[in-house]
Amino acid sequence: MKRLHSNLEPYFEDGAKIMLFVFMVPAAVIFLSYTLTVVAHRYPLDYGEAPLLDQAMRLVEGENIYRQDFTSAPYTISNYPPLYVLAISPFVKLFGPSFLAGRVISLLCSLTSAIFLALIIYTSTKDRLASILTAMIFFTIPYVVYWSPLMRVDMLALAFSTAGLYGVSRWADNRRGLIIAGVLLVAAIYTRQSYALAAPLGAFVWLLTQNRRRAIEFVAFVGGLTLGLFLILNTLTQGGFYFNIVTANVNEFDFERLGYWFRRIRDTAPILLIFGLALLVLTFRGVRSALPSRWRGWQLITPYLVGAGLSALTIGKIGSNANYLLEFFAAISLAAGTVIAWSRDHRWLRAALLVLLALQTGHFMQTTLNEYVEVLNDRLQLGRDLNKLERIVKAVDDPMLGDEYMGMITLQDRPLFIQPFEVTQLVNAGLWDQAALIRSIHAQEFPVILIHHFVDWPVYKERWTPEMLSAIMQNYTPTDFLANTIVYQPSDHGGNGTQPSGLVQSGDRLQTYCPDAPWQLPTSSALGMMRLDTFELGFMGEGYENSVPVYAVADGLLLRRPNWNDAVAIQHDDPVRQGEKVWSFYGGMASGSGDSSFVVSEFPADSLDVPVKAGQLLGYQGMWSGEQDTPIWVHLHFAVVQTQEDGSFPAVTDGLISEGESEPNESERKYVIDPIQYLGISGIHFSKITTWSPLRCQETTQ
Repeated sequence: MKRLHSNLEPYFEDGAKIMLFVFMVPAAVIFLSYTLTVVAHRYPLDYGEAPLLDQAMRLVEGENIYRQDFTSAPYTISNYPPLYVLAISPFVKLFGPSFLAGRVISLLCSLTSAIFLALIIYTSTKDRLASILTAMIFFTIPYVVYWSPLMRVDMLALAFSTAGLYGVSRWADNRRGLIIAGVLLVAAIYTRQSYALAAPLGAFVWLLTQNRRRAIEFVAFVGGLTLGLFLILNTLTQGGFYFNIVTANVNEFDFERLGYWFRRIRDTAPILLIFGLALLVLTFRGVRSALPSRWRGWQLITPYLVGAGLSALTIGKIGSNANYLLEFFAAISLAAGTVIAWSRDHRWLRAALLVLLALQTGHFMQTTLNEYVEVLNDRLQLGRDLNKLERIVKAVDDPMLGDEYMGMITLQDRPLFIQPFEVTQLVNAGLWDQAALIRSIHAQEFPVILIHHFVDWPVYKERWTPEMLSAIMQNYTPTDFLANTIVYQPSDHGGNGTQPSGLVQSGDRLQTYCPDAPWQLPTSSALGMMRLDTFELGFMGEGYENSVPVYAVADGLLLRRPNWNDAVAIQHDDPVRQGEKVWSFYGGMASGSGDSSFVVSEFPADSLDVPVKAGQLLGYQGMWSGEQDTPIWVHLHFAVVQTQEDGSFPAVTDGLISEGESEPNESERKYVIDPIQYLGISGIHFSKITTWSPLRCQETTQ
């Protein structure tokens, strides 16, 4: 039996290898297809791409990109050290502003990082399979696929860092080799400052086990060179270098965000995390003897993994993204390669580990396709919108304000006036006075302002202060909605008959009517209106959830069913169909999580036939989408609904509106009525397609 067991071992191991590579090949195809598509895309795909291009443009013009004086424009922050900007500047000088060169550099650095990860494992173990798998695992990780082709600093920093680690593992006894490795680690730090922990820690511990004196010399060299360059740059910029990369980077820490990313990592990479845990167990149990005597690479990789894990905790900072995880996943790829190499003499165990990696690869592919490829495809579908947005930017003079698509400005070889997220964080930290910018907005000095919003993530709250948004709403009008971006232009104070009119003071409230409309408008739509499903409207207000009031459109009797956490309905005498009854419905008045209701307390759940007056406060706009943890832009979900034969509210509409179903069936649609005739609005043409438009009243005949 033992002999049979031994004879079958190689077959199981070979089968596991085949299974793993069957998964790895399509994963590599997805990586190449995704990254090459991103590299070829003309327009910005990430908020952080435009600032880097802007800095390169300024550097080419001989400007100091680390300014400390923010009392005057431009209000821009260079929150990373200069190496990446220096790398792309020659291409900007030769070919003009473009995202292409920066993205190619990032992609090449991603490939380089994978090669050095493989070399680190091979140098330590001489295990070719473990080395190849280390590189291939790195490529399959969704966050690596997503970030590899973006024009961001991270992949260059990772390439320098992994090259430095390889140098340390390869030339531990070679002083000249260690100098080169030290310079590479310093280069990583001067590409992204967070790379000052994990790789230097791994290098130091590894050298400490080889030669204590050389380890101390290495740390002194790396630390001294890092500090010396810092003092030089800070002196040349008169303190601006420290302000930009340290002071301006201390964003607020959000433990909820940290928890969100922890859950994402757990759900995305459960098996890979087990490999990392296995390496830690082997290390901290002091099982050096359990490892092949020819290999001691864990003394480099384990401290690197610990340091990278600590660095990854900074993903809890406001504004963080998947780039905060790249070093951690490079380390955990090394951990997986290490465990595979350790299992070389245990073929049944190795076969099992390879099968686990195959399953993890399959899960990675599914995550990449569902989360990143799908989003990229959605972006690529916006080509027409992006072309139009670019034409709008081309047609107006500087200065302009923008966020997600401020890269449109840099593509025209024009500098940025502001980086809204960065300066908003400075305002929140009490480090910058926004008064001058607010005055400029009130003075309508900007011909165009672009504010982006994701349907399921109110990112504009992080990018603009409430005071900025308020000034924009008071002095600018939404004129278009392109690529999920609201285009604002200065308001026409002369009045052209297209904006809501008929402001009526009612007690301490200001009510808004369209001329000759039977009903008043239920709430503010300062950010426009969204067509939802057939004949349903989304009024998008300006402000945070639970701050934009919702009012009754007319007198009537209010209903709030027990399961309506976010909604009420009011039965009215129908002003259009004389002698009949009709319902107005108000949904979405709850927090994005659904936990908190913003319906006012005088209308508790199970309210029935409660008399209300036109203009009476019902609640406040919320971010409830109908699904847990998928908030949408602050809004009111409004509909006009027919009564049933007995005058009651249609039961089927509970599923249509309150529960947030996106595709009502034919029987449900028949109860919802076109609200235009009741509210006096125009320009809303209903279809299954969800699009945005500014609120306009119907023209009236004099």
